[in-house]
Amino acid sequence: MPVALNLRRVVPLLATLLLALGAPRALAEDAPPSTSGRSEVAEVVVDSPDKTKHGTVSSYAQLGAGDLVDDEELKKVERRLLATGLFQEVHARTEPLPDGRVRLMLAVKDKASWVVAPTVALSSGNTGGGVLYAENNLAGRAKKFAAGVQVSTGESGLFVGYLDPLVFGFPQLKFSLEGLLRSDRVDEYLPDASQDDPAVVRRTRLNSASVAGELGFILFERVRAAAKYRLSSIDAQSPDPEKPVTEQAFSTGPSLLDTSLRFMVGLDSRQTLHAVTEGINVEGSYEVSAPGVGSEFRYRKFGVLYRHGVRFFTENNLILRGELSVGKDLPFHQELVMGGNTLRGFQYRQFRGDTRLTFTAEYHFPLFTIKSLAFRGVGFSDTGVIAFRELPASGQLRDANGRVIRGYLPESKSGLENATVAQGVGAGLRLYLSNVVLPLLGVDVAYGVNSGQLRVYLVAGVTPS
Repeated sequence: MPVALNLRRVVPLLATLLLALGAPRALAEDAPPSTSGRSEVAEVVVDSPDKTKHGTVSSYAQLGAGDLVDDEELKKVERRLLATGLFQEVHARTEPLPDGRVRLMLAVKDKASWVVAPTVALSSGNTGGGVLYAENNLAGRAKKFAAGVQVSTGESGLFVGYLDPLVFGFPQLKFSLEGLLRSDRVDEYLPDASQDDPAVVRRTRLNSASVAGELGFILFERVRAAAKYRLSSIDAQSPDPEKPVTEQAFSTGPSLLDTSLRFMVGLDSRQTLHAVTEGINVEGSYEVSAPGVGSEFRYRKFGVLYRHGVRFFTENNLILRGELSVGKDLPFHQELVMGGNTLRGFQYRQFRGDTRLTFTAEYHFPLFTIKSLAFRGVGFSDTGVIAFRELPASGQLRDANGRVIRGYLPESKSGLENATVAQGVGAGLRLYLSNVVLPLLGVDVAYGVNSGQLRVYLVAGVTPS
């Protein structure tokens, strides 16, 4: 029973910071009167006995000298600090001052900010494991670093990533940098979701090295935009001669340079408080690869993403996720895939295409708690539609120099009328430690509605996903 794994993303990205500057205490005759029952903040005092710097805490609070505060605003401050994922406990209160203003008191207790944990992949198509190191609060300033290595039959590689959510002290800016060395065994299957045990029709080894940087900004806490530049080298080996199809899916020879520029804009009001996510995220993206950005490829991708978290009965959580992705002239290594973590109940990357629509609904609920360890259950439904809109008559997609960048299987059909529609349903278990920034374990059992097969997906320690 397969276990899905994805090496592309290692460390979760947390909320950005807003820097608040303290002001000296004013004389009573200089202090403006309070407005609508709200008091003016004279100064911010932080009680942070652990690693996190006082400036980082006050920046996340987004409330400083000169701002007005009441009980409702104090609740918002506590939510902002908890949503960072850095703290086990947060307490915000005010102390009155003789001049009628107040002193804002912030007391926090840190979580363990770093983790060294195993990664595990166990399935007929991908067996192996590795180790991951992640630091979520470098020098107490909420900067993030992660490094991981994995060796498995399906995909092996090395990942390094860094995120600065407060560039040059500006809370509106964030910057990330990541590098990846990867050797990927890409298996292709017949496009039939009803197969009990889908057989590998073609197997290709793709080796790649990439580096990417992203600069983003946030306005009004909700409007987010980013630009990402990626530079990678792609090299393919000859297909496995033991499989039925031996024609190349990607030409062998000198490695090709694939660079792309991606733009994203959207609204994001989500907050995660003690494993429960609330709020909505809607965003659109456009990615282009062309000689104008330094690439030897020409392709485009469009995407629309929707995510929504709703809290029920204090600790219950409904999480919805929908995504539409559309590609144009996608090479083999950039093709859209479905199956495994993106569609539980089916083989890892079982389905391929240039157009994909997915929707996932998960309901998380508490089971029991042992000290700081919380056990939570989840029921889920994954639905996906994927297709090739239009295939070349020759069955091959070539670049400007005539190299094959995608050789399609003989059985491949184009058009939305030939789209693959698949659904998986199931249940799982999640374990969370309240004093650690990342979850420990996840297990999902999924039933493929089309195939009638049960599959198990295991997350042991922390997975790069």
